[in-house]
Amino acid sequence: MSASKKVYSIFNDIPQSSYAPLYEAGYEVHILPVGHERPSGEALKRILEEYDIVFIGTSQVITEPMLADIESVKFIATLSSGTDHIHVPANKSSLIRIVNAPLANRVSVAEHCFGLILNLAKGIVDGRYVSCEGKQKGSMQKKPVDLFGSTIGVVGAGGIACEVLSFAEAFGMKRLCWTFHPERHKPLSEDGVQFVSLEELMKTSDVVAISIPHTRETRGMLNRPLLSHLKDDSIFVSTSRIEIFDAPYLFEKASSCPTFGLALDVDSKEAYGMWNLSQRNVIVTPHIAGGTVQSRIRLFDECCRNLIHTAQQ
Repeated sequence: MSASKKVYSIFNDIPQSSYAPLYEAGYEVHILPVGHERPSGEALKRILEEYDIVFIGTSQVITEPMLADIESVKFIATLSSGTDHIHVPANKSSLIRIVNAPLANRVSVAEHCFGLILNLAKGIVDGRYVSCEGKQKGSMQKKPVDLFGSTIGVVGAGGIACEVLSFAEAFGMKRLCWTFHPERHKPLSEDGVQFVSLEELMKTSDVVAISIPHTRETRGMLNRPLLSHLKDDSIFVSTSRIEIFDAPYLFEKASSCPTFGLALDVDSKEAYGMWNLSQRNVIVTPHIAGGTVQSRIRLFDECCRNLIHTAQQ
């Protein structure tokens, strides 16, 4: 790649020091001015056409029509582990190169996952609601429970899932796991993690944590018949895309069964209208698990390194 390639970044809240590797590599770096709205639609399409390298996040969905007029090699660097928000037309696959950061936010997402689990297990939201009403603990929908000695079932065996399983061990939980290829994860087996079927995982887990990418294989994978095996006093937590599971069924279960805990970290628009603040057993956060102050810097740094390495090949 020529040293004169133009870079555009939507991230004006990243420390300038993080941009140093790009400047040192000789790139011409342009950053979205502070106070300007992050580009989308036609504005983002024009940026993709003008610049050789564009840094985006998961909120910047790139559709096939946005890349239809691309005639030269472009690098799209996304500050995320997933890349399913970038849709490349088949006839542009040789021109569009996607760079991501699969390692940087693993701990951040796992921490968020356990934050949600602890909130539901210990009745934090429920207790806050009761206390605000001036009522006593007997008015809570469910008594707090310990994680120690309980069973967690993790769907997925990637980096984030492994961090969740590691945290679960620290809490003294029995650990179950499902993945497409358990034979590829012998270190987990050797560490005491038991691989089971999805049905058994749903039936036997006190906590179910979803940490798996959204792909053609996983889309709609956790359907209503499978989720119907969840225990009425279990906790279901997901930091994965909402397309993977039957969200309406889970919200219905949470509404009809106050002892069931549901926590999702998804785009808030995707869950809008399915729940309300009076449901003390439901927590929805707006896709913030991997976006901590520290992880955003790590994501940018990793993305820069991967971009420079890929561009030099």
